[in-house]
Amino acid sequence: MESQQTPEILDYRNENGHGWSFYKHDGVLLQIRNTPENEMENIRNVQKFELRDDDVMIAAYPKCGTHWLWEIVTMLRAGNSEYHKKSKEIAMLGMPKFERADELPSPRVLNSHLYFRHLPEKLVEKRIKTIFIMRNPKDVSVSHYHHVSGLKKAFMYDGTYSEFLDLFLEGKVPGGGYADYVNDWQKVKQDNPDLPFLTLFYENLKEDPVKNIKAVAEFIGESVTDELCEQIAEACSFKKLKVAAKEVKEELPNSNWSEAWKEGHEGMYRKGEVGDWKNWITVAQNERFDAVIDRKFEGTGIVFTYE
Repeated sequence: MESQQTPEILDYRNENGHGWSFYKHDGVLLQIRNTPENEMENIRNVQKFELRDDDVMIAAYPKCGTHWLWEIVTMLRAGNSEYHKKSKEIAMLGMPKFERADELPSPRVLNSHLYFRHLPEKLVEKRIKTIFIMRNPKDVSVSHYHHVSGLKKAFMYDGTYSEFLDLFLEGKVPGGGYADYVNDWQKVKQDNPDLPFLTLFYENLKEDPVKNIKAVAEFIGESVTDELCEQIAEACSFKKLKVAAKEVKEELPNSNWSEAWKEGHEGMYRKGEVGDWKNWITVAQNERFDAVIDRKFEGTGIVFTYE
């Protein structure tokens, strides 16, 4: 079986030594943090993970609003705008010790950056309601850069944004190619019409949170009032989530998450703005970015909002 084979190792570091080497397994890049056997065992464990009928799954490429959406859906399931003391990492499939999700009472809100084929095998059979959120790739690239450079111990990245952008456009970053990930999930939606599936855009959620929160509530089968949606939108504003992350959330056991960020870095919540890419991407880089986006998303019908 392919899953038992030793995966290929690809060195994608640039001439300055910045970047990563990856295992390539089942067409996906896996960051080298452990032995390939352990990395692949983790994926197999996710695939065998027992789903509950009332689970909700959030799928997203890194830095596309997973934290934000998890808080929103968790509040909708609870029927109030109070913050869950646990962070989304406890329910994040693919993370080390992801089995902690079994500690959560039903109904659970699961989340992952994994490809569909590496998620629990019963996802379609159990008709698990799945929410896919995407964000314009230019802002994703900037946010992703700050994430990997801020979590230095986890990602060991010392390069500049320009160096990161070169890697990002070639799909040589943790998480792999953004377009590959998005397009793979669009194919999942087409190939599995019985899978309850909702697609959201980060920018739409930012522009009209109440409308989009109502859409999520309807999708997951929760009856809500306008007042509750407004309360959740307020509680899940960027500024309030940033405060809650420090003052409300419990630290995961053995995670040292609060100490993981490089000194002077703003942590998981940096800006959350639409259009911040303009402060980072040059005119020449933007032209190159547009060419890549046009090629990678041709024929998909996906239209991103950049400001």
